Amino acid sequence: MVTLLNIGRFLMVVWIGYALLLVFAPRLVHSEPNMIGGVIQAIAAFTIGYLLDRILGLVLRRKAARADGEQTSN
Repeated sequence: MVTLLNIGRFLMVVWIGYALLLVFAPRLVHSEPNMIGGVIQAIAAFTIGYLLDRILGLVLRRKAARADGEQTSN
């Protein structure tokens, strides 16, 4: 689960980079200038990346609490 979340976070960083290229240097990706589309993509990628980061934190906290519970019971 943690590995999948980290892969998802990496893909969101790549997507944000692509969106910024669309906004600031569309010729590098052989695209027509589309500032609004790039901004929308950047916001969507940032939001999804933020949510993935929050989910990863939740999963890691639960894992740590479970490990702590097992240690105290022994």
